[in-house]
Amino acid sequence: MRSELQTYRTGDSDMVLDLTDDCASFVSREGDGLLHVFVPHATAGIAILETGAGSDDDLLAALRDLLPADDRWRHQHGTPGHGR
Repeated sequence: MRSELQTYRTGDSDMVLDLTDDCASFVSREGDGLLHVFVPHATAGIAILETGAGSDDDLLAALRDLLPADDRWRHQHGTPGHGR
């Protein structure tokens, strides 16, 4: 098993960050196996989807509809909507 740590800084707004090239580079040095991607933070997530053609915006819109960034959340520190 081989592990590699990658660090990404995404800023203060919701966004889709495409990790495809980094993942492809990692597995290109390996034979058969599994790729495990882990995000050790509560306000980040991993989605597997076809990017482009509006799917990035569709995902962000769905998350905004499902989890609005307002003050309804009990977990409230930092910016408004942080607990979502």
